[in-house]
Amino acid sequence: MRITLKKPYTDGTVAVDMDPLSLLCRLARSVPRPRFHTVRYPGVLAAASPWRPTIAPKPPTEEPDGAGWRIPPVAWAELLARSFAVDVLACPKCHGRMRLLALVQEPANAARFLAAMGEPTELPRRSPPRGPPYWKSRVLRRQALGDEDDGQGCWVPQTA
Repeated sequence: MRITLKKPYTDGTVAVDMDPLSLLCRLARSVPRPRFHTVRYPGVLAAASPWRPTIAPKPPTEEPDGAGWRIPPVAWAELLARSFAVDVLACPKCHGRMRLLALVQEPANAARFLAAMGEPTELPRRSPPRGPPYWKSRVLRRQALGDEDDGQGCWVPQTA
């Protein structure tokens, strides 16, 4: 697969040849990590900036009724419905409303509850790790492993 560049590199390169696996490796690197914010503020707007309090608005310390500033609690199901458009309290079988019966926090009670429901109580075994991917792309292989092509299609590791 050939990817044509918008502008040539300083060394005169105008295109990069890549196999599909190498392209997927590069694209996967641009996907943000899970459970991290995708918007980050640099400079004065950063959370740890010492100048942020001078420009960011401060929350009101007291309301007219004297109760103080407080965000009203929102149910977790409502937050999931807002964020992902999923109604987690709708029963998948009868489409009625579900309600919370119990909150199990102790590991012994959780194991007893799962056993009574006929569910497994032990964690499943992890699958063995897979080997490293094989890259046909010369560019990626050279960057990752520091290997060189000997000119005859054979890869020779570089020695320091």
